[in-house]
Formats: sequence, structure tokens, C-alpha cells
Amino acid sequence: MLLLLLAVFLLSGEAEMLTRDQLSSFYKGAFFIGDSITEQLKGYVRREQQEHPGFFPDVKFLTAQSYCLYTASRKNLLPEKTNLKLKGKEMPLWEILKERQPTKALILLGVNDYIGKTIEKGMDYDKRIIDLAQKHAPDTELIFLSLTPVTKSFCKHQDYRTMWDEYNAALKGLCLLRNVPYIDIASPMKDEEGYLKSSYASDGKYHLKAEALELWVQALLNYAQSQYDQGLWTPEDVP
Repeated sequence: MLLLLLAVFLLSGEAEMLTRDQLSSFYKGAFFIGDSITEQLKGYVRREQQEHPGFFPDVKFLTAQSYCLYTASRKNLLPEKTNLKLKGKEMPLWEILKERQPTKALILLGVNDYIGKTIEKGMDYDKRIIDLAQKHAPDTELIFLSLTPVTKSFCKHQDYRTMWDEYNAALKGLCLLRNVPYIDIASPMKDEEGYLKSSYASDGKYHLKAEALELWVQALLNYAQSQYDQGLWTPEDVP
């Protein structure tokens, strides 16, 4: 009976919750790829690391303002576009992944493509990113993140909420089809109408305050916990 109760206790998850640092170690050696929104996450993580050095260990942020999904999907460098830089040198995304071979590459892009208006093109870009990454960095786990939501005031003249939601749904479906992980970071930031809570917006549109960035981080940690719960990953300090 004691063994049965112990098994139920373990299965309930109460004895399985990992610490914040343990969960963030799931992303050790990962690259976060994005635009100015991901730059905000970089600032948040770096501030947290000052007090907690073990938080998101050895992660690298490769970001650029106005960087877009289209550019990330191209095999050749586009000099007229905003590109990522590695050690000061502009490079296509696939070439960076090939050279550095990160453990994971988490991608959040599409805002600068007005991607909700061209979902089919967006899917083509995402497919190309997957194909190039799997060819040139086969050991790197690609993970797509949902677009973060937009405020109601930003949607006065254009229904970006619906367009971005439709893109996220399409991206989730593509990831399922291609067996690529997808993490929904948008839902925790939404109000009851499905918009980004105004109190979470730093610009009244879609850039984020610290409270929203914390929810983003929590979504990443929740995903890591789910991988642990399914027996797909174990932190180094867990026997």
C-alpha cells in the first residue's frame, strides 16, 4: 500500500517539480533568434543572471531590430536587409547554425514581415528555415515560439489580433507536421478578449514590459518541465 501511495504521489507531479535554475538548464547552450522583441527577453535574462548566475546558462541571443522571417529563411545573405551578426560579421541564419551548432535554436520572428497578412508566405519561410537547419545543423533542436499578442489599441485600423492568431495556429500545425517543437508564449499574456494586456505593453503595441517577459520565461520553463515529466530530459544535477 505504501508503494502504491508513493507511485500515485509521484505521478501527481507534486514530487517532480524542478527548480527555476534546473528548468532553465534545459536551454543550456541554446541560441535565441529574433528581433527587437527577443532583444527585450535578452535584457530580462541578463538582469536575472546578475543575481542568479545559473539562470539560462550559456544561452546566446542573436537578435537585430527589424530582422524578419523572410531574411532568416534565405540561403544567401541579403545586403539590403537587416541581418544577424556573428562576431561582427553578417551571416545568414543557416550558416550561423552550421558554424556554431547550438544545442537548440528558438525562433520568434514575423512581426516585421506583417506576417498575418501573408500567412502562406510565412509558412513557406518557416519550411525553408526548418529545411536549412536540419540540413546544416542536424543536431540542433529547432523550436518555434508563437508571436506575442498585440494590444487592442494597436488594432483600431487593422485586426492584427486575428491575423497573428491565425499565423500562430498555422505555425503550430506546421510544427506538428514536421515534428518540430512549438511553444505558445502568447496565451498567458492575453486579456479576456485575446489582446495583449495593456499593462504588459511598453509601447502600447506589442513590445513588452517585465511582467510579460516573466510570463514568457515561465512558458519556457513550463515546456522544460513537460519534457522532464515525459521522461524526455533530465537536468544534470538530478540523479
